[in-house]
Amino acid sequence: MRLLVLTVTVVLGLTTAAAAESVLVFGATGHTGSRIVKHLVTGGHDVTAFVRPTSSRSRLTGYAVSYAVGDVNEPATVETAFAQAEPDIVIAVMQSRRGQPSPHGEPEVRLVELAEKAGADQFIYLSSVGAGPDTPAQRALYPDINYDLFAKGLAEKGLVEDALRASSVAFTIIRSGSILVEFGREPPPGTGRGYFTEDQTVTGPITYDDLAILMVRCVGTSGCYGKTYHATDDTLWPEYNHWRCRRFAPLNQLDEACDHLRPIGQVVIERVN
Repeated sequence: MRLLVLTVTVVLGLTTAAAAESVLVFGATGHTGSRIVKHLVTGGHDVTAFVRPTSSRSRLTGYAVSYAVGDVNEPATVETAFAQAEPDIVIAVMQSRRGQPSPHGEPEVRLVELAEKAGADQFIYLSSVGAGPDTPAQRALYPDINYDLFAKGLAEKGLVEDALRASSVAFTIIRSGSILVEFGREPPPGTGRGYFTEDQTVTGPITYDDLAILMVRCVGTSGCYGKTYHATDDTLWPEYNHWRCRRFAPLNQLDEACDHLRPIGQVVIERVN
């Protein structure tokens, strides 16, 4: 495993910086998307953020970003965004919201089709570990996933992955397992130890910061073309176990049930530059 991780680190961390690109980002105002946009702008890329009319843009304040307003479930607004941005690279990091139509499945498949039509050079897609149809084999491979709750969304993301592999656009699929965040708390900072691996059996937690940095390193990087990566950080398992405990413990028993595990934010993890 260590040999594989070192190989992936070389590919993502030591390549020559990509030339400036026109990048269209879907999900740009979320935790992951906003971090990606900031790194792209800092790196000199021309960024267009596709945002819903009601989306807060506060996370992108102070950054030179163009905006395309619409909804991925309204195809005409998406077509307008592509015409406006003329993207070299498309990045989709959207998250579903309770009570609203899913952005995954057919809406994202349309993004792939439009990227292909526009002649985009690369499509980077944030998927999920376990993406694809709900089968006994999938459940056996990823026993920690609650398929009874997430099967629909995972199936939708599987459709998008299939569309990318069948398209003529160079794709990079990044699957995340768990991103550490707890309601009412700020997300923990990056550790500098997150990595991508092509080993599809490797799953685990990662921070928003590290996920965004790793994804941006794939922008315009030919070594990432045609790859499906799993994103993880081996140093976060103590925090992840505490997070899972607090997520599923009764509210009135959080401290009692989880005080034997290391809480998020109370331990400083050594950074790697």
